[in-house]
Amino acid sequence: MKKSTLIKLGVSIIILVLTIMFFDIDINNAINSVEKPKFIGFALIIPIIINPLISNNRWKFFLKVQGVSENTLNLVKYSFVALFMGLVLPATTGSDTLRIVFLEKKHKNFKGKGGASVIIERLIGFLLLALLGFIGSIIMYLQTGFVQLIYLTTVVVLCILFIFIIFKSAWLFRKLTLKLSKVKKWQRSVDYLQSLYEALNKFPIKNSLKYTIPLILAFQFSTIFCGYLVFLAFGIDLPFYYHLAFFPLIQIISIIPVSISGLGIREGSFVYFYGLLGINESIAFFVSIMYYILLMLVPAFIGMLIFLFDSKSFK
Repeated sequence: MKKSTLIKLGVSIIILVLTIMFFDIDINNAINSVEKPKFIGFALIIPIIINPLISNNRWKFFLKVQGVSENTLNLVKYSFVALFMGLVLPATTGSDTLRIVFLEKKHKNFKGKGGASVIIERLIGFLLLALLGFIGSIIMYLQTGFVQLIYLTTVVVLCILFIFIIFKSAWLFRKLTLKLSKVKKWQRSVDYLQSLYEALNKFPIKNSLKYTIPLILAFQFSTIFCGYLVFLAFGIDLPFYYHLAFFPLIQIISIIPVSISGLGIREGSFVYFYGLLGINESIAFFVSIMYYILLMLVPAFIGMLIFLFDSKSFK
């Protein structure tokens, strides 16, 4: 196991332990607080059926406009297996990178285009997610007077826009690649970034937005709704705008690469943000665990089964 992975694992454990100790988390109490388990069953439909159909049809469209033809079933398989391998091999890569690898291995003549489709998909997705959080934070401010979330979501939106600017500005991109190329071990990455830059700038974003934005928004809403259903399982029925304000921030905070799959950061964020509303810390902590199991571990398990029965496709 790489040193960086060990550090991330250590950070995850430290944050989890500190959260449990500081907020006096009682898991048994949280488990016993489940009042309506049927809502967990309803929530399962989202990561197993709804989200894969939405996200992979969206990815398929992004690929199509670049001249890459791939059927939806294969993209679904790539996504599930990438989640599985991304969890099993956290030291080497993430699931998004694996999706790119699977696709570009099959379509060897489209170097950079598979990556461009995933990067654009993610950047637009994160931007819309942050904007949803911004809208939710404004509604929350109007209802409660809590203004800090507006500042946080504004910073997130600006950071994502800055990444867009880097890939759209020839001058900024050249400066970035020149810095990276001075480090010998980054040379291959610089070559790939160059291919990715060219593919991104040839990508017809404007022509794609009309079709993809509704799909991206549907995906974001379904993901937030999954968390809403988990809270309902504990008998907690909060106005939806609270979830609209909190979930985007929690999801974006969780991708900060200082822990394994956001472990610890996500749980601490759930406890903190929902604690502002007076939600029991143990319940908020356990909701976070359930949310992660539903959206990540369940699809990863499906990915493991696909990999075991069709391993030749991923060698």
